[in-house]
Amino acid sequence: MSTSTDDDRAPVEHFERLAHQSEDPWNYATSPYEQAKYRTTLDYLPARTGRTLELGCSVGVFTAMLAPRASSLLAVDFSPTALKRARERLDRDPRVEFERRRLPEEMPDGPFDTILCTEILYYWSPDLVRDGLRRIEAALAPGGTLLVVSWRHGDPRRELNGDDVHAIVDAETHLRLDASRTTPDYLLDRWVAR
Repeated sequence: MSTSTDDDRAPVEHFERLAHQSEDPWNYATSPYEQAKYRTTLDYLPARTGRTLELGCSVGVFTAMLAPRASSLLAVDFSPTALKRARERLDRDPRVEFERRRLPEEMPDGPFDTILCTEILYYWSPDLVRDGLRRIEAALAPGGTLLVVSWRHGDPRRELNGDDVHAIVDAETHLRLDASRTTPDYLLDRWVAR
């Protein structure tokens, strides 16, 4: 696996600042766009997701929607403040565990039946996406599902947009593409372990 630096990803300080400023910095809970995207994301997942890993759970809005489908759900983020808000949101759900991890270097051990990467991979460098993909594939159970959802528009603070991320994953993955959805604003791809 490659050795990464802090330049390979968006800085945690950026997300900490946003999480300190608002309980829901991206309006995940109230935005009609986000809520519609979350419903579509759930539509592309199995009715029962088994042992599930959510990478980049942020403040836990989607985590709360995902939890009822999972036998167990490990939700990971690298922002302590975002994780605190996510824990508060799901404080009584015994299926959900939260962990602070630097990804992809601290990828949790699998096997997971379902892994979700929603709005996270474009914060990484191309090399980190490739490294992360290898680690994700290694953590995915045989027959397991990887779902990647990415915002398509660029940001001058990021090297990649969603189209770039999905092109890297598509070119480099050992998984089988099972379903795709393209909208003007986001891409959704579902891959299955062979």
